[in-house]
Amino acid sequence: MFLNDHPSLLQAVAVLAHFGFPWSRLGLLFPNVLLQVPPDLISARLVALEECLRPLLRAAIIAACLDFPSLIENDLSSSAPLVDDLRRAYGGLDPDLGASNDIDIFLRVCRRMQMFYDAGVKIGSIGGLVGCNQRVFLELKEELIGERLKFFKSLGLAGEEAGRFLLSNPGVFDIDFDDVVISVPEYLRRVGLVDDEVDAAVKLHPFVVGRNRLRNLPGVLRAMGLSHRFLEKISGGGESLRYLSPDFVAEDASYDLEVERAFLDRMVKVKVEKNVQLVDAKLEFLKSIGYGENKIATHVIPVLHSTQEMLQERFDYLLERGVEYTMLCRIVSVFPKVLNQGKEMLNEKLNYMTLELGYSLEYLDCFPALLCFDLENRVKPRYAMLRWLQEYGLLKRPLAPATVLANSEKKFISNLYNVHPAAPKLWLECFSSRIHMECYLKNIQHQHPDNE
Repeated sequence: MFLNDHPSLLQAVAVLAHFGFPWSRLGLLFPNVLLQVPPDLISARLVALEECLRPLLRAAIIAACLDFPSLIENDLSSSAPLVDDLRRAYGGLDPDLGASNDIDIFLRVCRRMQMFYDAGVKIGSIGGLVGCNQRVFLELKEELIGERLKFFKSLGLAGEEAGRFLLSNPGVFDIDFDDVVISVPEYLRRVGLVDDEVDAAVKLHPFVVGRNRLRNLPGVLRAMGLSHRFLEKISGGGESLRYLSPDFVAEDASYDLEVERAFLDRMVKVKVEKNVQLVDAKLEFLKSIGYGENKIATHVIPVLHSTQEMLQERFDYLLERGVEYTMLCRIVSVFPKVLNQGKEMLNEKLNYMTLELGYSLEYLDCFPALLCFDLENRVKPRYAMLRWLQEYGLLKRPLAPATVLANSEKKFISNLYNVHPAAPKLWLECFSSRIHMECYLKNIQHQHPDNE
């Protein structure tokens, strides 16, 4: 777009440039500010903001507007909490930095504030914490801050709690979670979780046993249903954060040698049969959701046929649909091929299960294989046949999905015969495949147009 392509664009750019905005950064304000806010209003709001943040230099105000365009888009009164946060944040910086005319320094602060806001921290609540956390807001990489926010939110802390927890315990940023290797369940016992709870969780979720990285601890705890117990141990911060330190883990190198030996022996065979890089990527996916280095993981890996990213995407989608985390991890351990299906197919199967068949998602805990059967050529034809039998009063009670779907074709036909001797013939001629079923239903509609 050229400056003369819009009636007010040139004037808006002139107002911003006159205030001191760098030409190279004006794209950050396109199009919401440059095209949608009248130039005279831009000027008035900048003057009001400068007055409100006095005695800050214009570099600080420009950085704030670039990262928070809403300061120009809306009246200042609607941005009062943000303005208050900025005033306290900038005011807490070292005098030399506060007096700097370097827009990039202030942009760095604003971008990191935005990260905490995006994580759920309330606008207006962290400005006072910037001064005592200048290293976080000026030196640390945004990637590291994002990882730590994600880690503690995954543990179960609400966004605001996670943000304030990190800013109150900045030492957490110095721990390299990738380098710290834990062993489950030994690590959880050393942290102080109740032995009976840990043992019960391991018995129910044996796939968590074995070595893993500390960065995957949220997945391990969610898979075991023990996130709340771990949070109770570290919520006070301070000394309790030693549970996340390499020194604490190094104090006890105990782990189950039998579990490790079985894992390593089986992995050698898996890597001979499969691409080594793909095997390692699938193992990393499993460890990220809570699996340890154990024999169960080595039996799941060969069945998975997608990339690490696609497996994670499908796993996350099932969570978004409402499948409970611990249940989903158990499903993957028993029927890994659930994750070999695309989101669209998973969506169709979940919709059919809940909307057409009337089962809740919790039913997957009893019969997870429901998501593995061919929807068009097995699930729909068989249930269409049963629905026809019900409509004519031949099927007195509904059959469980395991009876309907898990049985072979021969066994299913045998069950139909028990319902009515003529039912197998109808099945083979009209319902046994999607094509047969569609033709039969189409003919029925032509014969009975009033039922449409």
